[in-house]
Amino acid sequence: MTSPSRADSDLFELRHAATDRAMVVVVGERRLFAIDGIGAPTGGDYRMATEVLRAVSGRLHDLVAGRGAGVADRPILETAWWTHPEVEPADAPKAFADRSTWHWQQMIELDRNATDAEAESAIDATRRAAGREQPVIRVVHPVEGRVAQILHLGGHKTEAQTLERLYDEIARQGLRPHGHIHELRIADELHVPVDRVRTILRVPIDPS
Repeated sequence: MTSPSRADSDLFELRHAATDRAMVVVVGERRLFAIDGIGAPTGGDYRMATEVLRAVSGRLHDLVAGRGAGVADRPILETAWWTHPEVEPADAPKAFADRSTWHWQQMIELDRNATDAEAESAIDATRRAAGREQPVIRVVHPVEGRVAQILHLGGHKTEAQTLERLYDEIARQGLRPHGHIHELRIADELHVPVDRVRTILRVPIDPS
């Protein structure tokens, strides 16, 4: 059996979390397709963004595979959430229960073997298929740095409870959260029963 590559090992670490404690990891620069919006995860704009991101990711996958390059497993959907005005960390979990006015950036990671030209080609093909003059998709390169994360079991309706546990764990470790709440859909409630849904909730922590 071959040993996993460094990239595969890093990916495992970033997508691994426990339900009973906050795990601290460091997230370096990544390339992701992204669409911005406002509203709850049940809203029409949010669901449409999900479909568009899956479509562009599928086109990129085909482009990379078509030239014989190795392709990774299909990437998961992710969302960064924030609100204006910002709320204090102690109030964030309660506020997160109602995201009807929250801002979001929904994302899906580019295959590591994809070129920038292939990403732009996939975006343009998705734009043309939707009949748009301007694309709603862009490529972002976030660097999250040091973060704490926890595994949530169940659908979006109970995420606020798990988020509260994450913030409590962060405080217990003497750390201070800041920035966007990051949600990674490991097993999406659009595709599996609610009792099998798995989501990682991640929060940046102050590096000082």
